Amino acid sequence: MRVSIPPALLLPRVWVPAAFAGVVLLLLLLFTLFGGDETSATSAARPAPLPSSGIAITPDAARAAGITTQVAGPATIETTVTLYGSIKPNAEREQELRARYPGIVRLVSKRAGDPVSAGETLVTVEANESLQTYGIRSPIAGRVLERSANPGESVGSDTILMKIVDLKTVWAEFAVFARDLARVRPGQAVHINGSDSSAALDTTLTYVAPSGSTDSQSVVARAVLDNSAAQWIAGQFATADVVISQVEAAVAVAPAAIQVIGGKQVVFVVTDTGFEPREVKVGQRSRTAVEILEGIAAGESYAATNSYLIKADLSKGEAEED
Repeated sequence: MRVSIPPALLLPRVWVPAAFAGVVLLLLLLFTLFGGDETSATSAARPAPLPSSGIAITPDAARAAGITTQVAGPATIETTVTLYGSIKPNAEREQELRARYPGIVRLVSKRAGDPVSAGETLVTVEANESLQTYGIRSPIAGRVLERSANPGESVGSDTILMKIVDLKTVWAEFAVFARDLARVRPGQAVHINGSDSSAALDTTLTYVAPSGSTDSQSVVARAVLDNSAAQWIAGQFATADVVISQVEAAVAVAPAAIQVIGGKQVVFVVTDTGFEPREVKVGQRSRTAVEILEGIAAGESYAATNSYLIKADLSKGEAEED
C-alpha cells in the first residue's frame, strides 16, 4: 500500500554550495588551532617572577660547597683587545762574534745555552798571515744563543762564529690585524700571559710598527718584559690583553656571581639565613668585574663563586613544591 505525504508536511530542501562549505570547515579548523584562552597565552610569554623567599644555607655548608662571598664595591672595568704572539730575545741585547782576521779556529770554549761573562774569551783563532793566535771576547754577559764554529774550521772576517744574547729582558711581539689597528697604540697598558699559567705580567706597549707584513696582513706590537727571574722562554706563545678604555664603576661584582632566573639577571645576596636572589641591571663588563647599575648597593655581600649551586638548590626547591 502506498502512503502519500502531503506537500505541506515536506521540509524545504536547502542547497549549500560546495565552495561555501569548504570555507566553513577551514574557519572551524583555524579556530581549533589558534583559538583558546588569550590570558593563558599572554601569561606563558611573561617572564616568571623571582622566588619570594631565599635559600637557607649555613656558613659552614656554603664553605663546604665552595661558595665564597665578596663585598660589592667600586672597580675599574677595562675594555680590552686580545692579541696573540710569542716571546723573542731582545734584539737590542744580542751580539754576533766574528773573526777579526781570516784564519783557522783553534778553540771554542762554549756550547749553545752556556752562560758567558762580559770580556770572557770564547773563541781562539790562528791568523793566516801571521800564524799568531788571538782571542775573541764576549762584549756582553748573557748566554750563547747560537754556535757556528768548531776547531779546525777556516773562517773569514765576515763569518759569524757565535751569537750571544742577554735574556734579562725579552720581547713579547704580537700580530695586530686591520680590525684592531685603529685601537692599538704605543703606551697603552697591556696584560701579558704566557703559555705557562705562572708567567704573567702587567706592562705597557713600547712599539707598534709603522708598516706591516704582506704575507700576514698584520703589524707588530711589542712590549719589553723583565726576565730577571727567567720565567719567559724565547719561542713560547703568549697572549696580550691591550686596555683600550676604562670605566670607573661605583658598584661591581665578580662575573661568576651573575645568574639568570626566569629570564632575569640576578645576584645572590647574603641574608641572615643564607642567600636571596636579587634582580640586577648590569652595565660594562670585563673578565674580572661586572658593573651593577641597579639592584645591589656598595657594601652588600654576595655569592661570588659557585653561585650556580644556589640557583640549582632554589630550582630544586620550587620543583618539589610544585
